[in-house]
Amino acid sequence: MLTEARKLLGLGENPPGSNHNLVTTWYGFDGPWCDMSVSYIANQSGNLSAVLGKFAYTVAHAQAFSNAGRWHYGIGGIRPGDIVFFDWGGSGSISAIDHVGIVEAVNSNGSIVTLEGNTSDMFLRRVRSSCIVGYGRPAYGDASPMPSTDGMLRVGSTGNAVKQLQTNLNTVMKSGLVVDGQFGPATQTALKAFQTKYGLEVDGIYGPKSAAVMKAALAGKTTPVKPVPKPPTGTLVVDGIYGPATTAALQRSLNSHGASLVVDGAMGPLTNRALQKYLGVTQDGIVGPATVKALQKKVGATQDGIWGADTTRKLQTALNNKTF
Repeated sequence: MLTEARKLLGLGENPPGSNHNLVTTWYGFDGPWCDMSVSYIANQSGNLSAVLGKFAYTVAHAQAFSNAGRWHYGIGGIRPGDIVFFDWGGSGSISAIDHVGIVEAVNSNGSIVTLEGNTSDMFLRRVRSSCIVGYGRPAYGDASPMPSTDGMLRVGSTGNAVKQLQTNLNTVMKSGLVVDGQFGPATQTALKAFQTKYGLEVDGIYGPKSAAVMKAALAGKTTPVKPVPKPPTGTLVVDGIYGPATTAALQRSLNSHGASLVVDGAMGPLTNRALQKYLGVTQDGIVGPATVKALQKKVGATQDGIWGADTTRKLQTALNNKTF
């Protein structure tokens, strides 16, 4: 699975922002392709049944793992080959999942290395430590068991995670709990009081929604704080590779012309429309030949309607020179 995934590293879209490449051609339609790439890689490696089938919708895929008893919230027990799911809004709920990747490695500092499609319009290696909802463990046939818990803390849970919860409840709620790592009635009562105060479902179970609110409460907030993107900055390398750094520079340039984009280094529909508005073409959010030709005219590239390396180099140069 990982060998096939690494073969896709560097795969982009032609043109950028079109969701069109060999993965979407294989799947059958051009659309957000992060989960399509998982399906493609599984198919190429003989693991399509192991990942529970062919998916394009991340929520449905995560739910399928959950229904099959192969789901774990958080990253406890995660290992290479697992399919990890993200919610950029930080809610920690399966229903809010909007991205997925394949775990390549697990680092000692608690972060994971992932192989992901449709990240800044490319298939790239990423290091992740936040916005992780949980993971599904494919049935690879190697008899590796799922972790003994589902990642939720409830009466009967033990260990360091319970100690941290008890410490946090003492900080936020002044609960006066003994920090012993034993989730008993007193911890459940304190957790229910926390859930009541912050408008959560009062079930006495510490899951991703409660964890997201706890993180906010420890920071003095009352609702989960949406993560702030940290896109690349600085002068672009004029290499003809349209990646996150070039996208972020383009977004900053478009904002200087009146757009109101979140600079996240991802070429999504809002960025596409802002680019089209700036170029004076139809704002349909799809970067097709008309948009590409207008871009090429603007940056002095050959106007053939194909966004290739030369067009990207010309754009990178214009962005560095503040002429775009």
